[in-house]
Amino acid sequence: MSKFSESIDKAKNKVKKATDDAAKDLKKAREDGEKKIDEAKKTADKKIDDSGLPDPVKKAAKDATKAGHKAAKKAVDEGKKKAKEAVEEAEKKAHEAIKEAEKKADEAIAEAEKFAKNEVKKASDKLKDIIDDSNLPGPLKDLAKKGVDELKKLADKGIDDLKKEASGMVDDLKKDADEMASHLKDKALEVLGFEKEKPAVKPPKPPAVKPPATTNTSRKFDHQGVFRFKVQLGSIQAGAFTAVDGLTAEIEPIEYQGGMDMYSRQIPGRPKVSPVVLKKGWINTALLWDWMRKTMEGELKFENISLTLVADDNQTELVQYDCLDAWPSRWNGFQLDASSSNAMLEELELQVREVKRIKG
Repeated sequence: MSKFSESIDKAKNKVKKATDDAAKDLKKAREDGEKKIDEAKKTADKKIDDSGLPDPVKKAAKDATKAGHKAAKKAVDEGKKKAKEAVEEAEKKAHEAIKEAEKKADEAIAEAEKFAKNEVKKASDKLKDIIDDSNLPGPLKDLAKKGVDELKKLADKGIDDLKKEASGMVDDLKKDADEMASHLKDKALEVLGFEKEKPAVKPPKPPAVKPPATTNTSRKFDHQGVFRFKVQLGSIQAGAFTAVDGLTAEIEPIEYQGGMDMYSRQIPGRPKVSPVVLKKGWINTALLWDWMRKTMEGELKFENISLTLVADDNQTELVQYDCLDAWPSRWNGFQLDASSSNAMLEELELQVREVKRIKG
């Protein structure tokens, strides 16, 4: 903590202590005053009872005393109510004044920063002019100018640090001032006999609902049989695919031999992703063929493919690979065989730029 912050905290604590002590004395004085009103009524009632006045006169006197006591209490309550309103209005204006002061302080800091950086720039430009007018060799001039640029960067950084520190001090002062204004309001209301406003209680959060137990009993290291998977082919909705092949990433090895080596060595070369082949049962849509046709006509459109392996419960996603910037390089239509009862398959080979493992 800086000496400035320490001095602010000491001053704040000193003011708080003085406020608390004064509020304690004033509260006691107010309570004593309200007690004296009640005691005055009791004393008056006792004197009326001890007097030799007829009962009807005593009753009328007591009624008058009761009415006067009630009026006095009402006047006190009204005064406390108006005082409370004045205290709350004063707190509101205090916070507004603090906010306005913070705004002006921030403007002053920004103006000071602008002025300081402008002066640094002027000094930097002047030094560069002096270097240009000197008889130094060209390389030395360039080196000297680089030094000036570095000095300017350091100066600008110092100015930024000072601005940040000044802004932090303003924020701290605003927080302290807001806290003090609220504290003064609370103490003033305490003097008047009003309880401190309690912060709104947030409703408890509803208990977290546990997700339903999955029927998938596989472990992380178990393989998945009878494959369940989903294929999302970018913006093309062409139905469900029945097979995916060729999801392969490789690095081309580069062979070299040098020095006295008897055998060739290999180092990694360019990464390469093999084509991905998608197969699906034929449905009455030409979306895959249209994509291939447009590519053949020179209208190249890239799509991203998401391949997701699903667990046995057909819901839990185990792993997902995204194939980026895919485009069709081969379309294979029907393999017609009258002696076969297999469904007609449509096949599409896609060139892929990059493969990413997203999850799993």
